[in-house]
Amino acid sequence: MRPRLLVVDDEIGVVQSLRKSLSGAVSEGVLEVHHCLTFRDAEKFIEGSLPEIAVIDLNLPQTEGGIVIDGLGRELIEVIRGASTRTKIIMITGETDRCVQDKYLNEDFLKGVNDFVLKESRTPWIRTLTEKILYLADLFIKAEKFLVREISDRIVLFNLDEGVTEYFRDKFSYDFVMPLSLEDAIDACERSPVCAGVVGVDDRVGYTFIRRFLKHRKDIPLVAITRMADVDGFEALKEAMKEGAVSGARLLDNDDYIEEALKRAMELRRGKLGKFSELIGNHPALMRAIGVAEIAAEGDSPVMVIGESGTGKELIARGIHGHSGRKGEFVAVNCAAIPENLIESELFGHERGAFTSAVISKKGLFEVADRGTLFLDEIAELPLQLQTKLLRVLETRSIRRIGGSEEIAVDVKVITATNRDLSALVGEGCFRNDLYQRLNVFSVRLPSLRDRKSDIPRLVYYFISDFSDKYGKGVIGIEEEALEVAQEQSWSEGNVRGLRNFIEKVIASIPVNKEVIGVDDLLDEIPFISLSEPEKDSYGAIFHKGFSIKDVEQWAKAVACIEHLKEVLREFDSLKVGERERQEVKKRLDIKNDGTFYINIDNGITIAYRIIREKKGHASESDVLKFLSVDSHKALRSFILDKINRKFNGDVDPGAYALRDSGGLSEV
Repeated sequence: MRPRLLVVDDEIGVVQSLRKSLSGAVSEGVLEVHHCLTFRDAEKFIEGSLPEIAVIDLNLPQTEGGIVIDGLGRELIEVIRGASTRTKIIMITGETDRCVQDKYLNEDFLKGVNDFVLKESRTPWIRTLTEKILYLADLFIKAEKFLVREISDRIVLFNLDEGVTEYFRDKFSYDFVMPLSLEDAIDACERSPVCAGVVGVDDRVGYTFIRRFLKHRKDIPLVAITRMADVDGFEALKEAMKEGAVSGARLLDNDDYIEEALKRAMELRRGKLGKFSELIGNHPALMRAIGVAEIAAEGDSPVMVIGESGTGKELIARGIHGHSGRKGEFVAVNCAAIPENLIESELFGHERGAFTSAVISKKGLFEVADRGTLFLDEIAELPLQLQTKLLRVLETRSIRRIGGSEEIAVDVKVITATNRDLSALVGEGCFRNDLYQRLNVFSVRLPSLRDRKSDIPRLVYYFISDFSDKYGKGVIGIEEEALEVAQEQSWSEGNVRGLRNFIEKVIASIPVNKEVIGVDDLLDEIPFISLSEPEKDSYGAIFHKGFSIKDVEQWAKAVACIEHLKEVLREFDSLKVGERERQEVKKRLDIKNDGTFYINIDNGITIAYRIIREKKGHASESDVLKFLSVDSHKALRSFILDKINRKFNGDVDPGAYALRDSGGLSEV
C-alpha cells in the first residue's frame, strides 16, 4: 500500500517545494502525492478518492463572480470528516497574527484537524511538514501490513535431489525450507507460516509424504514434481493428486510452467482463507484449525468446535457455513442462554395450543436453518432429555414440533461448540456418549490466544481500525512498547474477545485527534496485568496500581527466566543424572556471566511480594511460590526459596521489607 497525500494550496511554489522534499519517498514507493490548487478541484478529488493524508492551506482563496472568498481550506475539513475520521489533516497557514493563529488552532482541532504547521520564513517549515507526512505515511503502511492477511512466501521442498533443489533456489525468489523427514517438515510448518510444499514423486516416498503430511496440515497445498517427462511422469502426477496434491508438473525446460503450478497452489490457499477472513491471524495453530474446518465444511456431517471462551468458535462456524456452499441461513443459538423449559420449543418449534402460552404455531431453529447451518454453542449445557431428541434429529434428519404429530424433514448442517471436556462429561454421565460420537465426526480445535501470541499485533491493529471507525477516532497505530505490553498479557480470561473488549475501551477513552496508542493509554485501562499463565491456584495477575512500567518489564524478564529454568529441567528430567549431566545443567542455567539472569529473578521475587501484600496485606514464602507457579515443582521450589532467603537475609538489600521468623514479610 502507498498512502495517498493530497496537497491543497493555491501557491504553486509551496506545492513544488513539498513535492521536491518528498521526491525520495515517492521514488521509493512510500508515498503517492497529488495536489489541487482550488477548493472545487480538491472537493472533487476527495469525493472520488479519499486520501490518507491531506495538507490543506487554511487561507485557500476562491474567486466567485469576481469576488475573492478567503479561508475555504477550513471548509474542506468538514468535507473530509464527513467521509472519514482516518484521514489525517494537517492545516498550513501563513497567518502571522498570534491571536488569530490561536483562534484557528482552538476551533479547527475541534473540527477534526490533526496538526498545524505555520508557514514561517524563519523556520524550516517545509522540512517540518515533510517529517510529519513521512511519519504518518509510515503509520499507515505499518497498519496496512497487519490488516492484510499476507500469504507467506515460505515453501517446503521434500524428496527432491540436489539438482532439482538448486533449480528451485536459482529460478524462484521464494524462501525454501528443505526438511529431511516428515517430522522435520511438520516441525518447520509449526514454527512459522508456510504457504505451500513441493514434493518429488519419482518414487513412493513422495506419495507417502503427501498422504501423511496432509493428515497433520490440511491447510497447506502440496505441488507434486517429477523428473520423468514421459507417460510414467504423467502417471506419477496423477497418483500424487489422488493422494491430495493440489497440482503437479513435470520438470520441463519451462520456468513459467513450474511457477504457474506454484501460483495456482497459493491462489487456492488464498481463496480458502478468504472464507475464514473473520479469523484474524496466521499462526500455524490457527491455520491448522482452518485446514480442518475447510474439510469439515464439505458434506452434511456434524462438526464440533472446541476451544476456550473467546477464541472465535462462532467465527469459525460461520466460516464453515460460508465454505459449505449452503444456501440457507446461518442460525446461532447459545444453549446455556435459554431457560431449560424453553429450549425444546426454541429448537424444535411448537404447534398452537401445545402449552398455555402457545397461542400461535412457531417454527423451531432447525426449521429456520433448513438448507443452512445451525450452530449450537455451549452444547455441554443441553439437558439430558433434549440430548436424546437431538440425536434422533441427527439420525432421521427430521423434527417433530411440540404438540405436533407431523415429521418435518430438515436439511441442516449442525455445528456444535464447547469449552468443556465432553469426553469427561460422558464419563460422569452428564452427556450421552452416543450423541457425543455423532457430533464429533469432525473436531476443530481452536488455539487459545496465549498459544498464538504472534497474532496479537495483527489483532490489535484490526481492532484499532474497527473501533476507530466506530467511535470516530483517528487512531491508526500503536507504539512498539505498548504493543509489547499487550503481547505480554496471558489473555487467559476472554482470549481474543478479551483483547477486543480491551482495545475497544482504550479507543473509546482516547482523545479524538490522537494517532497512536501509547503505553499509558493501555495501563489506564488494564486493572490487572497478567504477564504469565499462572497455575490454577496462583494469584494469576499483577495489580498495576502503583507499579511502574519498569516493574512490569522486570516481572516479564523474571517470568522468562523462570520459564527457561522449567524448560531446562524438563529437558534433563528424563536423563539419569550423573556428574556430567549436573555440570551440563549448571552450564545451561548460567546464561549470563554478569548475573543478569539471577538479578531478573530477584526483581521478580520482590515484585511478587509487593503484589501479594497489596492484595492480602501480608506475604508468605508459599504465597510467592504459588504466584511464581513453582509451588508444585520440587527443584524450582528449592531454587526460589534459596533466592528468597538470600535476598531477604542480607545478600541483597531488601529495601523496605524483611523476613519475619514465620516466613512472611513485614515493613522495616
